[in-house]
Amino acid sequence: MRIIDKNNDFYDYLQNVYRDNSIVFDRTDSYVLTKELICERLFGCELNSQHFVLLQVCNTFWLFLLEITEESPLWNRPVNYKVELIATWKNYNKERVLIKFEILKTFRWNILKFISNNSWRDFQYDRKKIAERVDVLIQAIDTGDYRIACSFDKHTVTYGNGEKVEKHTPLLKASGFSSCIDPLDIFLAFEEYFSAEKSAIEKTESKGITDKERIENHGFDTKTSFRGRR
Repeated sequence: MRIIDKNNDFYDYLQNVYRDNSIVFDRTDSYVLTKELICERLFGCELNSQHFVLLQVCNTFWLFLLEITEESPLWNRPVNYKVELIATWKNYNKERVLIKFEILKTFRWNILKFISNNSWRDFQYDRKKIAERVDVLIQAIDTGDYRIACSFDKHTVTYGNGEKVEKHTPLLKASGFSSCIDPLDIFLAFEEYFSAEKSAIEKTESKGITDKERIENHGFDTKTSFRGRR
């Protein structure tokens, strides 16, 4: 897969390792998702509070647990956090997307009660319980049994001339999440997305045509059966 973008992300080097110019990722719609941008969305959240974060690329999912570790004295605004990977999996029953990055608001209480310390006053997730119940969390996500606090599917970038452009593809290198993601896994997930999209287009274009036309569409001559020869 070849990537077209003036920005770069932590998995980009793999395009030089696995060269395949038949798949092109036009990522000029990208923006750098920083810790600062994420902390802005966490405004009002308390120090040490924990939040589930969900990343989807194509049909691959990553579930993280984010914990706020530092806040500014001004308005108690979060300024830093730590992240750990809870689980990664694939689900081909879900609609594939290019990329989706979301902070989850909550799961239902019948799930939370099994992964927390059960204290309303000092609520914390129990990492041991999360590990024991990770299948329950995955099932909840697969069935859409959760609520979203915010999504990073768009961000307005302001250039030096004052021009404002809305971007939709977050780059994760400065977010604190890239250290928890295998670069090859996310690179292959993007590649899988474009391969699936390409196959879907070819399938649509092939509907309603004859076998002869289908062969010719793939570059074969029906007389010689040799690619590219007429």
